Amino acid sequence: MRVTIERLVFQGSGLGRLSDGRIVFVPYTAPGDDAEIEVTETRDDYVRAQLVRVLSPAPIRATPACRYFGTCGGCHWQHLTYASQLEWKRDMLCELLARVGKLTDVPVSAPIAPAGPWEYRARAQLKVFAGSRLHIGFHQRETHRVVDIDRCPLLDARLNRVLGILRNMRDPALPKLFPRLREIWVAVGTGVGTGAGEVIVSLFARAQDRAAIRLLFHRIQAEVPTLQGVVLLDGDPRQHPRFVDRHGHGAIMEQVGAYRFRVDSTAFFQVSGLAAETLTRLVMEGAALTGSERVLDLYGGVGTFTVPLAFHAKEVVGVEANAAAAADAVHNLRSNGCAGARIVHAQAEQVLPALAQEGPWDLVVLDPPRQGASRRVLDDITGMAVPRIVYVSCDPSTLARDLGVLVPAGYRCTALAPVDLFPQTFHLEAVAVLERAT
Repeated sequence: MRVTIERLVFQGSGLGRLSDGRIVFVPYTAPGDDAEIEVTETRDDYVRAQLVRVLSPAPIRATPACRYFGTCGGCHWQHLTYASQLEWKRDMLCELLARVGKLTDVPVSAPIAPAGPWEYRARAQLKVFAGSRLHIGFHQRETHRVVDIDRCPLLDARLNRVLGILRNMRDPALPKLFPRLREIWVAVGTGVGTGAGEVIVSLFARAQDRAAIRLLFHRIQAEVPTLQGVVLLDGDPRQHPRFVDRHGHGAIMEQVGAYRFRVDSTAFFQVSGLAAETLTRLVMEGAALTGSERVLDLYGGVGTFTVPLAFHAKEVVGVEANAAAAADAVHNLRSNGCAGARIVHAQAEQVLPALAQEGPWDLVVLDPPRQGASRRVLDDITGMAVPRIVYVSCDPSTLARDLGVLVPAGYRCTALAPVDLFPQTFHLEAVAVLERAT
């Protein structure tokens, strides 16, 4: 079957139309491709297909830099020039705003690219399968099969070094040390000064394997002297991991602008210090603080925004549900000398009604997870009639949904900046500034 690809859509596939008018979604295609495809799923109003071959390539096609591209699900767009990736990400954001949020007049700026398109990831969550031989890598697209990789061109070179050490360990090999190893988290500090280059490795394995982390620590540190610690975790990596044990330190330091942050092995932090610095700049520009404001920072993490906000506002309250991140945030406020700020360890839904009673508040900053803010949180914010909101999003579809709640409730989106923290993928961050209509 032959199709011409018209555009790219959220989740990364190319969109074309069959002769009967139905839409077809085809991964790894580009707008302008004339492609031969094979149907893999049929629905009443759309079809999914896989690419068989490109008959006539689009001008924006590029040669992928990674030999695993197309099998490994970590990347979606290595076959596109980087300039075209940025253009299509902005187009996808505008399309989602119109279709999901019913918003057509939001001023969306050109995408910001904080780093280059390669070696930008200072954090990675590597999947592990220890069958007849060890597989370390990422899941194949839309499966749980682990694609074994020897290096990833998106990773910081120091993380690729750690990956090589883990893969090539012998006497004993990694599966002998950790028989039920499921996932490995690796992170490197990317700021300047103290903390730059610090590495931490976290493993999801059995609690009874705690004796092995000492040996692994010394194996890695022999080749990566900046290794700070090896941490053993248990539980679901997608939920709140349970700390079991560690050898060395359980955190690394990050430098973001003038501020230093302790980041626990289980706490969320941006893909790199440079990414965090770019988002912080946009948040502070959107906040437009004069020094007299009272600010709520929701989903505050380790205090990445809470700390700089505290230096420019009268009062700041950070809210964070993850215990390790909240503890780091308390430490980071103290170590950076922040006065007039405090951290509340709680779900935003739980604590917002009480915080509303402490109002009025002048600004709410929120950086929710991929699923966006709950309707309860959005209703609480609009109920407080906060004059200004700065919304940091890691998912354009849930951002469009949430703006579709905030704007009809009396807010106007005055600025929306797309930020490309994840080149070669369809993922997109964005910072939206909203002002309450008077």
